Amino acid sequence: MFCPNCGVQAEAGSTCPNCGIYIPAQADAPQAAAPPPYPPQQPYQQPYGQPAYGAPPVEDTPNGGLNFLGCCIPMAGLIMYLVMKDQTPNKAKAIGKWTLIGLGINVLLGILYSILIAAGAFAGFMGGAFDNDISDILNACVTSLFLS
Repeated sequence: MFCPNCGVQAEAGSTCPNCGIYIPAQADAPQAAAPPPYPPQQPYQQPYGQPAYGAPPVEDTPNGGLNFLGCCIPMAGLIMYLVMKDQTPNKAKAIGKWTLIGLGINVLLGILYSILIAAGAFAGFMGGAFDNDISDILNACVTSLFLS
């Protein structure tokens, strides 16, 4: 048997000749207790907003198709911006910019449309019938816009 302190060979049930500690016999040796059971580990949870381990990186370059969709349909652009802003901020920023551009264009066209309708109605009341000719109506609208 070997000394557990210094590793020199010694007889069981005596003292070590090298370091002097008592080496118990096999019957005197304390039994190794079973290791305490470990509590079950919680499964690993990926931190919010980070890609999963081993997942390919998400492409964050602006997409022309999504930008065009956001420009033509501003409500869809707003929804895409809100959905993508955390995972792909560059793509979401581009969509948000084109959504605002589309919204501005829609507002300007709405104002222009309202002015043309009002001018046509005003010209129709003031000038009488146009014989339902589209060119006469447009001429009256344009004339009333630029000459007044």
